[in-house]
Amino acid sequence: MHESETEQSGVCADCRAEVATADRVYIFGAEELLCFECALKRHGSYDELQDRWTVAPDVNDLLARSALDL
Repeated sequence: MHESETEQSGVCADCRAEVATADRVYIFGAEELLCFECALKRHGSYDELQDRWTVAPDVNDLLARSALDL
């Protein structure tokens, strides 16, 4: 199987669920991501027609936590 045929995955920075990056995830920081559900809970808004986030979710606490892990 070619790499282009496999989905890349990651772990949601909030709920820690494994998600496919092809699903409407919100990517932020240094390779961090939120699953669709967590991004919506954090007040993000996704436009299905434009296939993009029109309002970014609030990730300030996750960025701060990520900086502490360094």
